Amino acid sequence: MNDDDKTPVHGANVYIKELSIGAVSQVDGRFILDNVSLGKISISISMIGFKNLNKSYILDTKNTDLGSFYLSRDTIKIEEIVVDAHHELRPHGFISNINVAGDQYHNMVKSSLALTLEQQTGLSIRSMGQGVTQPVLRGYSGDRFLLTENGITAGDLSNTSIDHTISMDMAAYNNIRIIRGPEALLFGSNTIGGVIDVSRKNNTEARFNKLHVRNISGMESSNESFFGNFIAYLPYKENHQFGFSLLSRTAGDQKSPESSIENTALSNRELTGSYSYFGKNDRSTISYEQIEMDYGIPGSLEGHIDGVDIKMNKRTLKHTYHKDISFLGFQTLDIDQRFIDYGHTENEKDNPNPSVIMDQEIFSLQSKITGNKLTAGSLLQYRNFEAGGFYWTPDTKEMSVALFGLIEREINDFILQFSSRAEYLLVLPDTELLYLSNINESLVKKRKFQVFSAALGVIRDWKNWELSLGTMLTQRAPGIEDLFSDGPHLGTYAYEIGQPKLMLEKTIGLEASLRRQMGKIDIRFTGYQNYSPNFHISTKMGDGYEPGADWIEWGSGSSGWLYKYQMNGFRARIYGFESELEYELFKMINLYGSASFTRGENISENRPLAYMPPDKIIFSTELDLQPFSITLQLKKVLPQTRLGEFETKTEGYFIADLNGSLTIHRSQITHKIIFQIDNIFNQVYYNHLSSIKRIMPEKGQSFSMQYRLVF
Repeated sequence: MNDDDKTPVHGANVYIKELSIGAVSQVDGRFILDNVSLGKISISISMIGFKNLNKSYILDTKNTDLGSFYLSRDTIKIEEIVVDAHHELRPHGFISNINVAGDQYHNMVKSSLALTLEQQTGLSIRSMGQGVTQPVLRGYSGDRFLLTENGITAGDLSNTSIDHTISMDMAAYNNIRIIRGPEALLFGSNTIGGVIDVSRKNNTEARFNKLHVRNISGMESSNESFFGNFIAYLPYKENHQFGFSLLSRTAGDQKSPESSIENTALSNRELTGSYSYFGKNDRSTISYEQIEMDYGIPGSLEGHIDGVDIKMNKRTLKHTYHKDISFLGFQTLDIDQRFIDYGHTENEKDNPNPSVIMDQEIFSLQSKITGNKLTAGSLLQYRNFEAGGFYWTPDTKEMSVALFGLIEREINDFILQFSSRAEYLLVLPDTELLYLSNINESLVKKRKFQVFSAALGVIRDWKNWELSLGTMLTQRAPGIEDLFSDGPHLGTYAYEIGQPKLMLEKTIGLEASLRRQMGKIDIRFTGYQNYSPNFHISTKMGDGYEPGADWIEWGSGSSGWLYKYQMNGFRARIYGFESELEYELFKMINLYGSASFTRGENISENRPLAYMPPDKIIFSTELDLQPFSITLQLKKVLPQTRLGEFETKTEGYFIADLNGSLTIHRSQITHKIIFQIDNIFNQVYYNHLSSIKRIMPEKGQSFSMQYRLVF
């Protein structure tokens, strides 16, 4: 409020520096800061014409009213700081949505996205060693959920195969959102498993009035790894801001309780730079990002005894534009333009000549207008895929255009949401120089797909209860690899064969969530069920040894062969249940528990779906002694005995982890030290979703430490 006349101040910038979280006061002077962790925080409030106000608080409850702030008039000219945080325009989220930011993100961040999210409810990991870990959402992997960065595709090939790593080092990021319900269709059509959206900044509108620096460094004992990330934002004059980030990570072979696993070392290098212009009612940012990853996949008697070396590089050029508008009820316009150049090679260990080469270029242009619980947008995307080496998938171009929208209305205390997305996809393979041995060349031709998805959601809040119900119809077009693959895939020890006649994969999904808050207790329950009449599965063609039938002579293994896999469509059902409990036992002790159960059925063949995650139960207790906190986590994973064709049983396991943090504020500098002890008792255990679990247990006891400096 204005200290002179006690009137609300509209447009004041509210910022928590140590968490990089901000908001803007509304017309009535109110503001909301989301994702603020408990403990000590320092709030800075600034507004042109007023003196800056800085206050510190210790938060001991999640929903805290900070009371009123009074700003004094300043007759000295100061720089204007404008941050347009249109949080109120975002649609209501489903109860099952997950947001990881602030202290929670810092305390759990690992090198990869999957490892960072591993403890979240409904999340599992597919892996081929530490260099390749991918998240699994409710049994869905690959491109049955979306992975985006600020709402646009990540642009790598991680959704096409387990051996393709996700092109992100999570030390360079600060926020992860898992989105379900109608809002998910604003990101894409194939969202039955949800959307994972990551961001380098908690607030994309953050603007600094002086040099802002963050330095993050750390180590881990189980692979003798070291990493460092330096980030700086430099304001220039009144309306300009430059950003810079440099990251480096090296790790040796992963150590299990039994031995080191050869050829699992990795290295990551990343460079980013950005320039932002802040106008009165608009802002524009141009950025360049480059990341290079080298990682190994351990050997197998089924393919390459000494393993496979994979190199990946990705360059991204982005231009984003935001403007406040007033047009037919819409209040903001956002334009996102990106060009991604991605390259990928696979080499047999110590062989300088790559056996598999994959490259792609992606250009995307997205426009979106947003009003009060109203969103409409379009996406134009072009993809040029090229293959080389012994991977004979034809060079192919994809062109797609999409229209999408969401509307939200409140009727008799119920919040109703409806969203839809329509896409047209054109797939154009190059048929002039085909070299195929397992696909009829006459079937390799232009394909057209008309894709339509829709979702309906109902949300209700009353007293201490919250309910969200949703139903979705999603459609997924087969990818280039699903249609036309014909060649060995070294990383997966498989010879992959596409199915040119594949049609759209359709899924009908239902979800219901209930939340109850009773004082210090917060309980959440979620159930879901999804049915697909044409579920695309890459299936092994057999276990025999007749040449040319179900295996092909290839590789450096003792038998010198690879199994053949081919895409086919089946009727399938995936359903499950999730629950979470948070309880503030005492002021300094918090308890947390979760359970997630997923089931998959191949209805066509009357057997379980392959590669479903085992049941998982987690219990943790936190002792919060500000500025120090420590958490003990216990995880129980049950045996997986519901096996699909060619799967083998995986025993259950129980492991304990410990992590803690110490935060020190000194003047304008914040120091934070985080330590983690994983697998305290050095248990030998195996991940059911690991493609190499027969030769590689998960990592043994490991100590890691992270240091964060902010000023």
